[in-house]
Amino acid sequence: MKSIHNDVVLGSSAAILAALGFWLATGFSPEARVFPLLVLGPAVPTGVIIAVRGQMRLNRSGENPNFFISPSRFFLAAAVMVLALIGLDYLGFLTTSAIVIPVMSYLLGYRKPLPVLATTLIFLAIIYIVFVQILSRPLPQEIWTRLGG
Repeated sequence: MKSIHNDVVLGSSAAILAALGFWLATGFSPEARVFPLLVLGPAVPTGVIIAVRGQMRLNRSGENPNFFISPSRFFLAAAVMVLALIGLDYLGFLTTSAIVIPVMSYLLGYRKPLPVLATTLIFLAIIYIVFVQILSRPLPQEIWTRLGG
């Protein structure tokens, strides 16, 4: 039952935040918006499908749990994601991701710094290699490149 409930919360949250991110990404330069739109476009219907499937399974089981197990933690995580989407314009993709991944990991209960650091670095390296080096697609400009000259 708990995993079904998690599907509803996760799917709903992912769809809403992905839609918000998609909307914000449409304001990026044409080169910088390619990656966010490619990721967030399919994330919206995927989140909806997960939420609807979970809700249908909940209806069949006859149980009706609270939508939020911890409303404060949920809204804190949602606020971090909204700030991250806004931060993309100001901090850049890699810098924003380097901040958001550890913060979200902590909020979700992952307290071991080494795996979080390794995951963050691997994610950033893969994104950089694939989009900047292989596909020659620029990511949103990093703040340290704008400040440095």
